Amino acid sequence: MFEALGIDRTEEQIYLRLLRDGPCTISSLAAATGLSRRSIRVAVDKLNDLGLLSPLPQEKVVAIPLEVGVDHLIHKRQHDLERLRHTATKLGAELQARVEHSSDDQVTILTRRNDVSLALHQLYQSAQRELRILVRSPGDGGSMMHEAVAGRGLAYRVVLDVSLEFLSARIGDSAQTRLASEVPANLALADHAKALLPLNQAALIVRPGHLFDALETLFDAVWTSATPLSFGSHDSVDAQDRELLSLLVAGLTDDAAGARLGMSRRTVARRVQRLMQVTGAHSRLQLGWWAREREWLS
Repeated sequence: MFEALGIDRTEEQIYLRLLRDGPCTISSLAAATGLSRRSIRVAVDKLNDLGLLSPLPQEKVVAIPLEVGVDHLIHKRQHDLERLRHTATKLGAELQARVEHSSDDQVTILTRRNDVSLALHQLYQSAQRELRILVRSPGDGGSMMHEAVAGRGLAYRVVLDVSLEFLSARIGDSAQTRLASEVPANLALADHAKALLPLNQAALIVRPGHLFDALETLFDAVWTSATPLSFGSHDSVDAQDRELLSLLVAGLTDDAAGARLGMSRRTVARRVQRLMQVTGAHSRLQLGWWAREREWLS
């Protein structure tokens, strides 16, 4: 998910180092991080393109303040989401037309309901690494998927229409589940080998080819724009958590934020770790982004 913001782990490390240390040269960053000058140069160029760094004289760079940087990423993210929604809508409208141009060995048309249910079960069973699911309307697919993948160690990602959040209990806790306001179609993808696409009273089994590529692109667009299910409730985030997040996003250190709130540094670290687990954030920068996105900041 953090990669969708345009920042990888190396770039994040450089950005946070610059926030802590202030203006640095490429050489000083290399000495502080142990990374090669070439890796740092690539990361610095990328961060500069994202608007998170500013160049200074004597070949130094300085990080844009965290709060400003988060705001910038949010605006960029919102722009990307609009583009992805447009892409998803366009692809959804084109899918039926693409079917007419697919060869027989790429698409099988199913017209009987029992055949569709059997094909869905077989698709779940055939997955070796990952299942990817879009759920626009309710059915038996959620519980069937849970039974088919239980104990198999498969990764599986599910996007539910926001009106179907109640189905998450049928899918199981091991799924990565997200909610989307606009899910264009029901869809199931097994690895990069097979897809099942219901269309009106029929369904298509789709194998690798142009249509399959379009379905993968559709899933990726919807997944990227969807919201992790854990954000559907604020029960695990109290007023003190929100105040702590606001201080950290504003640029205060753990010690300074803890002093303001009457917490020890260890308590601050423990609360931040719990919030990262609640949100699924992989870094503090990502946690700050999600906090702003969910209006947790005071």
